[in-house]
Amino acid sequence: MTPASRSSQPNPGFPGRARSRGRRAIGTAAAAALLWWVLAGHEALLEPLALLAIVLAGSASLLLPTGRPLPLRLRALPDLLGFFLRNSFLGGLDVARRALDPRLPIQPAFVTYRTELAHGPPLTLFMAVISLLPGTLSIRLEGRLLTLHVLDRDADTRAALIALERRIRAAFRDPRDHRDKRNGKTS
Repeated sequence: MTPASRSSQPNPGFPGRARSRGRRAIGTAAAAALLWWVLAGHEALLEPLALLAIVLAGSASLLLPTGRPLPLRLRALPDLLGFFLRNSFLGGLDVARRALDPRLPIQPAFVTYRTELAHGPPLTLFMAVISLLPGTLSIRLEGRLLTLHVLDRDADTRAALIALERRIRAAFRDPRDHRDKRNGKTS
């Protein structure tokens, strides 16, 4: 088959891809409208600025490149959410206790942690959750080596990171595992 004849044949994946982009634009616009409604109230949805923002959000999703679908395991999300909420609450209490203590008992430090999470959504979520937890902040990622700033160098940060990484790994299907299963290998 020559390149010219290949290009003249219809691409069976193209119509589905076009519908997928349209659904993505509508979904993005709906998410923007929901966010606007939550932040500003239902009356504000009909304001010209709100309508413009919603239309622009949907249009922007058409211009941005599509990524891989988010490979979530929905059954693991409640455990991850519970872990986050529990640690966020307890961490907030700890930071408040330290801030209100006249001695200000903090021992800030930089710590490193090597993760095995796949680059992309799992690693991005890992770094974001770390930064949302009180007392920790993701500073830098080099390959798989993560540098964090912590308020207490004596805290068992490593155990908390291992527990968080395990929950995030459970919440995502790792494409590396899928590839190994297709080749007849298990990891």
